[in-house]
Amino acid sequence: MVTADSFRFLRARSLVLGLFGFGLFFGLLLDVLEAVRVLPLQPDDPILAPALYTLTFVSLCGWIVRRCRSRRLRLRYLMGTLPSGYPWRHLLGLMAAVFIFSLAAFQLSYYGLSWIMPSLVESTLQKPLLLSAADTAAPGLYNGLTLFSVLLVAPVTEEFLFRGILLHRWGSKWGIGPAVVLTSVLFGLLHMNLVGLFVFGLVLALLYLHSRTLWVPILAHALNNAIASSLELATSPTRTTVAMTTLEEFRAGWWLALLLLLLSAPWVGRYIYRSWPRQHTQLPYFANRQQREG
Repeated sequence: MVTADSFRFLRARSLVLGLFGFGLFFGLLLDVLEAVRVLPLQPDDPILAPALYTLTFVSLCGWIVRRCRSRRLRLRYLMGTLPSGYPWRHLLGLMAAVFIFSLAAFQLSYYGLSWIMPSLVESTLQKPLLLSAADTAAPGLYNGLTLFSVLLVAPVTEEFLFRGILLHRWGSKWGIGPAVVLTSVLFGLLHMNLVGLFVFGLVLALLYLHSRTLWVPILAHALNNAIASSLELATSPTRTTVAMTTLEEFRAGWWLALLLLLLSAPWVGRYIYRSWPRQHTQLPYFANRQQREG
């Protein structure tokens, strides 16, 4: 029988080891294929980054699914089903506010960091989403893989790992509230935007708890990435066609970031406060199983 302890076999350190293990394996595999000229690329070609990300995260999720099935955990209870009549307009408004908050938080945090580590911030600003032939041997393949990983692989695999697996693992161990916070902190740390992506993670976790389907945070995550990608493409399509943002130009926008943060924070904060899990809140897997099996 599947109980609250059923997710405890998926220890966080096992997931970390699995992540590093798959990353190391595919990294070495790509190096070998490049060395024997199966892949006509230079060792430092940027195309290896989205390829490695996709291979690593898809494989890690596949390994976790296999382990869950061996423990008789049913994926359909974890994923849930999209409810009919879901308030998509409210979701769009919420995600717009969260995106503005996250963008403003990034701007302000990196504004402060620019005075301490200016070279790091400047190098971050000089990394366009899409590349040209001057940057990679296969710009079309690189750009396709990058958009594929950003718009599809990242929303599906990251939501499965953070909101699906880790939320249930830590929620079963420490309670739902602490699990929502811990998974969001980890999510923010791994994305180098602690405040903005921490709040983003909180909202996605609460969306999952209330909708009881992982498809809602997956779609919200994909929408966020699509907006971010479109904004970056509109302002800096390639390294060769548009001058990149300078450190001085970046710093000059601090007041606008502060204004956007103050405008979006009440909306986002209100949603988090009203949606915070109550004492009777169940983890989605067990709520879905109870509904299906009675």
